[in-house]
Amino acid sequence: MAGHKTTHTQMERYKLIDSILSNGEIVSFEVMLEALRTALRDDLLSDSSVRRDFRYMRDELGAPLEYDKKSNGWHYTKPFKLPAEAFSDDEILYLELIRGLVNQNSNDDFLYKAFDKLLNKIIPARHAEKETLKQVQGDDIQPHGDSLCHAEQSCHSELVSASIRDRFYIAPRPKQLIDEGVVEKVLEAIKNNYLLDFNYFSKWEPEERHRKIMPFQLVFDSGSMYLYAASSNPRVPGPRLYKLSKMHNVQVITSKTFDLPANFRFREAFEEGRFGAFQYDEAYDFKLEFSGEARSIVRECVWSDNQEIEENQQAGTTTISFTSSQWIPVFRWLLSFGENARPLEPDWFVEQWKETVCKMSEKVRK
Repeated sequence: MAGHKTTHTQMERYKLIDSILSNGEIVSFEVMLEALRTALRDDLLSDSSVRRDFRYMRDELGAPLEYDKKSNGWHYTKPFKLPAEAFSDDEILYLELIRGLVNQNSNDDFLYKAFDKLLNKIIPARHAEKETLKQVQGDDIQPHGDSLCHAEQSCHSELVSASIRDRFYIAPRPKQLIDEGVVEKVLEAIKNNYLLDFNYFSKWEPEERHRKIMPFQLVFDSGSMYLYAASSNPRVPGPRLYKLSKMHNVQVITSKTFDLPANFRFREAFEEGRFGAFQYDEAYDFKLEFSGEARSIVRECVWSDNQEIEENQQAGTTTISFTSSQWIPVFRWLLSFGENARPLEPDWFVEQWKETVCKMSEKVRK
């Protein structure tokens, strides 16, 4: 019925339908509809809403729902357990937040779409749940005990009446651009230990180069996907990380497989830092100095498991010392603070910073 607002969720209806059909008996649609109206105390629940529920349970949740023409009723063709049946409302909310965090880094490729479809099976769409409007008593809202005018009450009601899901916002991140089909091919190769053949553009090389590799692990870092892999040529040192957005003309070599080595897992042997999925052969002891607003930002996180922080209130500086092999991410992190950060150790890192700052200054003067 147009304008009819329910006080229950779709999930509640799914659970009731599931409980009615769980014993395997055939139930007519009319009996089902009346049972739902009674259980939900909603005499205006429409048959079209329940039919949509049937379609969703069958097509999205995988329920083995089938209509029996002879008996003019619905039934389960095999035992079935509703995916979200065991979850409380709070747990479903947390799952929705997980979906938001996953989609924060979504680049519309196969893998993220698969994540979203899986979570949709667990947390199906629900009607927005309106919260009860509560009038806040206080001098700042109702001075001298006067009540709010009708217009103010209406405006206030509009502001606070919302689904609890609307009280969370997860900001989107930049999307990584990956050629269509690359993720599917990488997953196929990983699952079957197939070789991968592709062209790759590295920051260390002037032009795109051909690669043939043994894929070990898919690595996620800051919204980007990398493939941890070794060259099929034993003379080439490795393994290393390949960024999926830089892989082009990818082909799966199904005619060749490889044996997964014992040390196939991506690990950072020298690493104690938390600057993402980058590893280098040698670790260094860093000492960085921060001033101004950067001081509070540095204190808010653990940047390395062995970090030590020193405060100099007189000089107005905060110094952090730690060990890391991830010198490039550390360098980019340092530069992000502009004039409020400078390196103190190691010496080669300080010189690299000075050279970069000088080049930036030259561009400013042009």
